[in-house]
Amino acid sequence: MPLSPFLDVETPITFKDQPGIQSAVLYTYIPLCNLECFQCHNKLSFDGRSGFISYEKLDNKLNQLKLLGVELIIISGGEPTLEKRLEEGLKFIKERGFPVRIDTNGTMPERIEELIRNKMVDGFALDIKIPIKSVYSDEEKERFKQILFSNKLVDDEKLFWYIENLKKSVEKIKNFINKNSSPLENHSQLTILRTVRYPLLTEKDISDIKAFAEATGIPHQLNPFYSVEA
Repeated sequence: MPLSPFLDVETPITFKDQPGIQSAVLYTYIPLCNLECFQCHNKLSFDGRSGFISYEKLDNKLNQLKLLGVELIIISGGEPTLEKRLEEGLKFIKERGFPVRIDTNGTMPERIEELIRNKMVDGFALDIKIPIKSVYSDEEKERFKQILFSNKLVDDEKLFWYIENLKKSVEKIKNFINKNSSPLENHSQLTILRTVRYPLLTEKDISDIKAFAEATGIPHQLNPFYSVEA
């Protein structure tokens, strides 16, 4: 069988990623990402020798996960929405009875809308990495570009590109969960906003992020920061 868009690597099983639901994580190509986040664990732990898993092997893995009681497949990366063959892989998973959550940095709102329109996804974990504002001080710009791109010297346009696309993605995801109120299709239960407590964020930054997240009506999860050197 042909290769899937997911890496042939260990598949973590977790209750933490989607609170209260036993989930398993598949990864798209990890270097495929349009951000360069501060101490990204996935990129820094990526073994470049890892290839893509075949659909035959993926089928066996999904059967094993079902026997282990896994209720949800989470797609992480890299940035999954940049994977051209993503829908092909998602269809394969959903045909085997699993709901799917996509972990995304929110920079590809059109792709998010496409996945929703084609009913390829049941929930999202959207990362809000910095406060969402229209104006930033020079000091804030430097810190936030360091978080997003590991480089405080990149052009300010990249910072505002992130902000504008993230806001569009949040709106699309809000509409998505508001249109699905059936108990069997309550995508709000599989959708969260997440923020890593980067050491570059101040308590005021965290407070601003929480306020933005609360206004969306989507649950927000604040995760601890772990240095990749630890």
